[in-house]
Amino acid sequence: MAEKVLLGLDNGGSETKCAVYALDGRELAVSRKRLPIEVPHPGWSERDAEKVWNANVEAVREALSRAHVSGCDVVGVGLTGYGNGACLVDAAGQAVCKVIVSTDERANGICAEFADRGIERKIYPFTCQSTWAAQPAALLPWLKRNSPELLERARWWLGIKDYVRLRLTGEVSTEITEASSTCLLNLHTREFDEKIFEALGIPELFRLMPPVRESTEVAGHVSAEAAQLCGLLEGTPVAAGYFDIDAAEFASGVVNDRTLCLITGTWSINERLAMSANTDYDRNKNTVTLGYRPGYFNVEESWPTSASNFDWYIREVICQGSSEVDREELYARCNSMVSSLDPRDSDVIFVPYLYGSSYPSDARGCFLNLSSYTTHEHMLLAVYEGVCLSTLWNVRQLVGESLPEFQIRISGGVTRSRAWTQIMADVLQAPMQMLENHELSAHGAAMCAGVASGVYDSLDDAIARSVRLGEKIHPRAELAECYREKYERYVQALEALAVLGR
Repeated sequence: MAEKVLLGLDNGGSETKCAVYALDGRELAVSRKRLPIEVPHPGWSERDAEKVWNANVEAVREALSRAHVSGCDVVGVGLTGYGNGACLVDAAGQAVCKVIVSTDERANGICAEFADRGIERKIYPFTCQSTWAAQPAALLPWLKRNSPELLERARWWLGIKDYVRLRLTGEVSTEITEASSTCLLNLHTREFDEKIFEALGIPELFRLMPPVRESTEVAGHVSAEAAQLCGLLEGTPVAAGYFDIDAAEFASGVVNDRTLCLITGTWSINERLAMSANTDYDRNKNTVTLGYRPGYFNVEESWPTSASNFDWYIREVICQGSSEVDREELYARCNSMVSSLDPRDSDVIFVPYLYGSSYPSDARGCFLNLSSYTTHEHMLLAVYEGVCLSTLWNVRQLVGESLPEFQIRISGGVTRSRAWTQIMADVLQAPMQMLENHELSAHGAAMCAGVASGVYDSLDDAIARSVRLGEKIHPRAELAECYREKYERYVQALEALAVLGR
């Protein structure tokens, strides 16, 4: 008889993933479905809602098949995904427009206007956030000005996982961690706040907000139609779920405010739990949302300054655009080259700002200190190091000089390379505790479903029974001074970019 399992569905910015987990946390199978983003205008990021749903259906069926289990073996389904963006649906649950993805930039001007007019300052004590372009707080005002007919047809605003949950269960809701990232929720009352809508000039759009559920609530059950499509059992409980950064923190086993969670994927996501949140606009430094653990806030410093920069270097420099390459063999070769170098023999600095910058704003990526001595291997090492130096810069924005006081849990693409993870430990001069599972957000969603369905008694029980720690990598003390000097040069490079951009 097949063992009982939990399902985690993760709708990310580049692909949809379904992962199947045993109740003890073993990852049994993962299915990925890549979904291209449509860019009908500069700065827009959209997807067809029906294609999103079909990708989820295919991912669930394929993951079940790969795990050699059936829908009867699934105890619960958990959901996660990128936060914000918008999926507007009518009263019948039909999308009235394309799904707006979290990388959308059409509302940049709205955010600048809110900052200039003091609107951000006015709502900050409630939201503890500045606005950014893909937040509903900016997208809804943009739609009101530019596409009011869509809002007239819409009954609900939903996040991406909320839309998938609607298609799975027929029930409309959002959940508290994602709602807390919209800049429309009062983080202190844990409710959407009409005062915020009034300040943003959209009081009439308060009607679009769905009911807010706690993450580990059962938010619905798999419908007969969805069961037939996905291969699940009708009536299987579906948890409300988590914003993807919270799901990853849960699956990393972060239980207090003295542990840092580093997620090194396309983005460099650096986060921690906190007992309090800053409400002073003039001291605004990090993104604050509600934590996955009740009573905690989540403090985050995240930028697209991680492994995506390495992917660019592989594609454009090493492969020169060719797709006729065995990627696994190439990655192994890169790791071998980097491991063979002494970092003290190269002072090349790479700033990993190819897809966006942390500081200064609008800065671009670059190599510095190239000379006739510089080899291709030195440049590759600089890419590895640049991602780690950028992480250190971000972590210092998060915890200041108190990094030695924190434990660190690390996951994501960088951890697939032991050489790269070693450099991260050397740069931060702190031990890196890795996790066995790689799809952390999907695992966190599955754990959430386990709590909702009663498989686990509590969040702590879920962590104790299913978080699987991997290798711990310790920093090399003999390289501490080398990387201290490289970090100083990295910060000088950022200052140079700030002058260049003026």
